[in-house]
Amino acid sequence: MAQSILFKNVRLIDSIADQPRDCASILVNGERIAAVETGAFPEPAGANVVDLKGQTVLPGLIDTHVHTTLMDQECLPLFLAAGVTTARDVGGKLEKVLRLRSDLNSGRRLGPRLFVLGPLLDGRDESFGGEFGEILDSVPSVDAVPDKIGHLLKSGVDGIKLYFTMPPDTAKAIIEFVDKRVPVTAHLGYTHSLDAIKFGIDGLEHMWISPYNEFCALNLRFGPGASMMDHNFWTLITKGWEEADLQGEGARTWFGAMVDKQVNMGTTLDLLWIAKFGSEAAQRDPDRRYVPPKAIARQRAMIKHMGERPDWDIHPGIYDQSNCAKALEKHQAATRILHESGGLVVGGTDCGGLSYPPPGFALLREIELLAEAIGAMAAIKAVTAVAARYLRQQENIGSIAAGRYADFLVVDGDPLRDPRELRRLSTVYRGGVPYQPNALLAAMPKSNVGQAA
Repeated sequence: MAQSILFKNVRLIDSIADQPRDCASILVNGERIAAVETGAFPEPAGANVVDLKGQTVLPGLIDTHVHTTLMDQECLPLFLAAGVTTARDVGGKLEKVLRLRSDLNSGRRLGPRLFVLGPLLDGRDESFGGEFGEILDSVPSVDAVPDKIGHLLKSGVDGIKLYFTMPPDTAKAIIEFVDKRVPVTAHLGYTHSLDAIKFGIDGLEHMWISPYNEFCALNLRFGPGASMMDHNFWTLITKGWEEADLQGEGARTWFGAMVDKQVNMGTTLDLLWIAKFGSEAAQRDPDRRYVPPKAIARQRAMIKHMGERPDWDIHPGIYDQSNCAKALEKHQAATRILHESGGLVVGGTDCGGLSYPPPGFALLREIELLAEAIGAMAAIKAVTAVAARYLRQQENIGSIAAGRYADFLVVDGDPLRDPRELRRLSTVYRGGVPYQPNALLAAMPKSNVGQAA
């Protein structure tokens, strides 16, 4: 039997209360939390006692938007090194993500707890090809829904994700077929988000894209036939967000529907991190060395299209982040309005889909951008308690309370004072097992950044 551990003198952010607790005690038995008390707690016989005076404890972070099969499995401990103890894969080849989920959740492979949605579900049109094409599948008609979705549900997926070319009639049929057995989320394009909300969808992904048509001017909307592989697409939506009226009728209707139906908004603000951080600063960023080798190989293949440049390994290729600062500010403002209206804001990153920021560290950037929009405590809850409820795992993860997994972080600092102090991560506990971030990072593959092949 695993030895009990008593953590005492804890400054605790439990992701339940709106304020931290001082001098808390946490008792861990095996992989679960046995008790959480304010003040002194009787030391159980034989327990290992850990004094955390001067440190902060908060739940392990949850990244609700990753693509694990697009990164090297050797890089999965990067999540733990950054404090991410749970991740949700929102688009991967079914057999691969099911196998990886089994390996991670059983402990055969080191990394976060994993929940999976299977492939991205397009309509008749295909959103993209090449290496990324393996994570797509097509539901070509309403008639195909029972077989396609029934197979995914029987396979044991933790959710369903609709993708860009899914038309409204098929989206509606899928949501109705699933009938809340698992959450349904979407990266929308052909289907407008207000329609998906009306159909009963549980979540939307990417503040930048899924609700875009509800915010932009009529002449800047996209619909069937639009392609994310077209450079003009990104020029269009950047301009649309820059000019978006967040107080207009369309925006007010969207905010009201999101709040009324309690639809989760997966923000992925970090997709425009370079717009905030600056390209030169990103090139000097120590995190850059942890871009996974698979992503580096994809970036090298894009050099012939985007040309030799010093940021070749972190440039998105099809759009220029440096021109998106105003759009990012609008995304943050929309996130703020949604949160203040009573909506559900959930943090996610799209790591694996893009090379930079790298796994794990991408969520730290997301938290910083969220904190600017909704405050530090709400930002932390967006990647802990709110994220856990989105995954329907609130009884297991996302908060520090009796009965939950002992997934938590020990930080030498105060992330409520400054979210960047999450970088002062001392120890990560996953299921009561401690991991040292520096030791994990020392074992990670590191890229020779800035040198093209």
